[in-house]
Amino acid sequence: MMSGYTYTNDYPRSFSMFLPASVFISRLRQRPMIMIDICTISHLKDRVSIYHGTDLRKKERVRQLASMAESGKYQFSFLTAIMEKGTDYRNRLSADEMVKAFQDDYDLIKDFIGKENFYETREALAGVIPHLVDDRYSIEERAELSIPASLKLIGYFNTLGIVSTPSRADRFKLAQQVVSEGERLGLGKGYPTITLCVASIYGCIDARDILKIRKDGKEKDGREFNPSNRLGDIMSLYRVARARHMIHSLLPFVPVIFRTEDAGLENLHQYLHTRVTGESEDNGTLMHSTCTAPDRLFPALYKQGKCIDERELKRLYALLAFKD
Repeated sequence: MMSGYTYTNDYPRSFSMFLPASVFISRLRQRPMIMIDICTISHLKDRVSIYHGTDLRKKERVRQLASMAESGKYQFSFLTAIMEKGTDYRNRLSADEMVKAFQDDYDLIKDFIGKENFYETREALAGVIPHLVDDRYSIEERAELSIPASLKLIGYFNTLGIVSTPSRADRFKLAQQVVSEGERLGLGKGYPTITLCVASIYGCIDARDILKIRKDGKEKDGREFNPSNRLGDIMSLYRVARARHMIHSLLPFVPVIFRTEDAGLENLHQYLHTRVTGESEDNGTLMHSTCTAPDRLFPALYKQGKCIDERELKRLYALLAFKD
């Protein structure tokens, strides 16, 4: 199934989503590219303490990264992490501050990954980041996303208190409420924030892991609910699509693989794929999302891999503007 949506169409016409080819031209390679996010960078920086710690999953994840680096079969890129940090709504950094932060990260993990395995050189980061994080534009314009509307929708969804799959009689009505609220806020029917909220209603564990809705409506530590903690993961669908589009404009045949240490987010990217289909000054960036496993996105409608309610699935597809 496929959903088409336009992220925004009101950012400055001079804003470009393409990187200057001169930044990367001396680093062109044909190996598969691993796009690492901030969570992966943190794991790599903490690799010594992880090695001496007791978290077996973290140990295994670091071992996987070590194996990929040692094989020499992959190249690693900061591109999605730069986009992630550049659209952080709470912890805002200037371009200069980001250059320093990523160059520091590079210095801390370059010996582990191997300088020859990085797509960006340390010097290239100083050229790439100001282009991606142009201080002339707001975070919403950089992200080409309606961040405030998405934050409000996540906050609204939290008030519904959905922590388990509602009854068959209620779930579609709740999905309609969410889509209606999203549209009221200016989001299209197939927008990623709406899709994940609806998927959570229909029992998607990965969507629930990302949204982290609790019965008491609070954060795990008891603080007030903060939707920003969820939106960053949802935006990864956009960031990966944009990064892949940028890389393929220079290296059309290089496979681009997204790497995160968040299990729910990693799972989601296995079956919900977003790609850029075009961009224009008038309409912004056009993207499509394709779900390759609807039984994982809407598990309440499936049993043993087979749909048990085709009628409701079709109504849901229509509600989200998905295509059969």
